[in-house]
Amino acid sequence: MEEVKLSLIQRLAKIRAISDVAQKSKKGYNYSYTDISEILANVTAGMKKYRVSLIPTIVPGTSKITQNVIVNTKFDKTGKMYEQTTTEMLFCADMVFKWVNEDDPLDVIEVPWFVAGSQSDPSQAIGSGLTYTDRQFLTNYFQIASLEYDVDAYRSKQKAAEASEDKAIAEGIIEKFDTILKQYLADNPDKSEEAKKFISKFAKNANYLTIKEPMLASKLLEDFNAKFISKGE
Repeated sequence: MEEVKLSLIQRLAKIRAISDVAQKSKKGYNYSYTDISEILANVTAGMKKYRVSLIPTIVPGTSKITQNVIVNTKFDKTGKMYEQTTTEMLFCADMVFKWVNEDDPLDVIEVPWFVAGSQSDPSQAIGSGLTYTDRQFLTNYFQIASLEYDVDAYRSKQKAAEASEDKAIAEGIIEKFDTILKQYLADNPDKSEEAKKFISKFAKNANYLTIKEPMLASKLLEDFNAKFISKGE
């Protein structure tokens, strides 16, 4: 069998499917956040499997480092007010994240982005800014849910939502089938047992109202039409 060659967008979709959730496991400054290593572990595993590279680039001429002086009003233990001055270096620049299909280097997707970081030291501002930007880019691009609660609970809710949608689709198909079946039996009352036997192949005791899978419901409708409706036309 000839190997199916996936386009870059198809490969990225595959990667998203295996990296769509990451748990907030790190804590700092009174909040929880997702460790970049956890996100990268999922994403890079997918990138390796589907042969995709990511090239982050700072747009030349857009980098800026400015000094910010911040004055905060504080109080000592005696209640005396004083001002505390801190100096931070703010780094910002335009970026482009480029996805590349390793099997077809001309198959690329470029995503404009922005980086900003603030620390007391310029090099730390650049480093923290780039690290945070990587995390934000990957979580936003792949729509990764960063959770403070149980990852399995999130996936369960996700599956429940998908099942609910499938159920609604199946019910619509079964409603259509129900109308066709009742009309057919009204016109052909002698075919009741034959129709019941046929429907039993798809649902226990021919109770087609219990079918919740769209594919099964669609197959029932299609095959019934082919065997009973089209045949009689």
